[in-house]
Amino acid sequence: MQLSLSRARAASRVSEDGLVLSSVSATAKARLWHAIDASGYTRDAHRPHNSNCGICAGGWLLDIRNFNGFVAAAELMNFTLAAQRLNITQSALSRQIKGLEDYLGVELFEKSGRNVRLTAHGDALLDKINDVVVADKSLRVLADNLGSGQGGVLKLGACSQLIERYLPTFLKRWTSENPGVSIRIEDGGGPELAGKLRAGSVHLTVSARPMSPIDPFETVSLGRLGFLAVATEEFLSNETSPIDMTDLLRLPILTLNQRHASREVFDAACKLAGAAPSIVLESYSPHTLFAMAEGGIGVAVVPSSAMKFGPPLVGRSIALKGQTVHFDICAMWSYAAPLPDYGMRFVEALKAHIVAENLQDALW
Repeated sequence: MQLSLSRARAASRVSEDGLVLSSVSATAKARLWHAIDASGYTRDAHRPHNSNCGICAGGWLLDIRNFNGFVAAAELMNFTLAAQRLNITQSALSRQIKGLEDYLGVELFEKSGRNVRLTAHGDALLDKINDVVVADKSLRVLADNLGSGQGGVLKLGACSQLIERYLPTFLKRWTSENPGVSIRIEDGGGPELAGKLRAGSVHLTVSARPMSPIDPFETVSLGRLGFLAVATEEFLSNETSPIDMTDLLRLPILTLNQRHASREVFDAACKLAGAAPSIVLESYSPHTLFAMAEGGIGVAVVPSSAMKFGPPLVGRSIALKGQTVHFDICAMWSYAAPLPDYGMRFVEALKAHIVAENLQDALW
């Protein structure tokens, strides 16, 4: 980008403090700075080449060194020590501070014997300017991570039960270990999530594994879940042994609706048991099923990940012919849009977390 101002033809020089200095009118300087602000242009992206360049001849231009210089001087209250910390000359630091004062239109320091101290304006601006320095460091870390494949955005789709059960503690730890990655989550049912994945609105889904493979998607198993029958003791005796499907299907059933991939597994188990369920309620939310079960309406059938219930409800696992009814949960993404390195790290770490959580549940 080049900016030219007819009134700015004076020869310019670039000093070591990162300012381009010249003699131009305040109006021209303001216009130039406004244009630079609006464009997001930085001095590091510009290399002075001739006096006809609007940036070279058009006014001073700040960079992050001005803010670093101010913060160092504010912390040490001594320009000599601050310059030594920044590995520049004291005169360069003085020009940095002067440039920042000219830009802000206020004096930032005043003399205090051999040292300096912040003026009232400088003290008021210190926190804001320090925020700029911190933001610059954060931006550089993010840019480095992006360039090395360590950072970016990961859009995740998952069903609400899996989000509630596994993600709160996992996400807090994982994001602290991967600060360059921004996670965005949408909840939804299995078929709905597959549609979002196909449309590209999410990069990755976590849900029950579909009964039939979906061609454009790659899957990785994350673990295995069973089913729970949850009801009052009017319907279920409080035992540790599983309830068999044949006994369960004699009772009024409260079940998740077809938006959930786990429902497909339950329906298949009913067919294998040779009986049709007497469904009283189909709902998207396990919490709705629990509320109805607590009211004595029937038996809620939910994945074992939905464990947030208590008295008067009791829960028992569900078996078919002596074998626990279960289904796999998986991570799924499109072959056409392979996951970046940080996406694969996320999947591997989530798998380890789910396995550990399920093992802990089994010990209870």
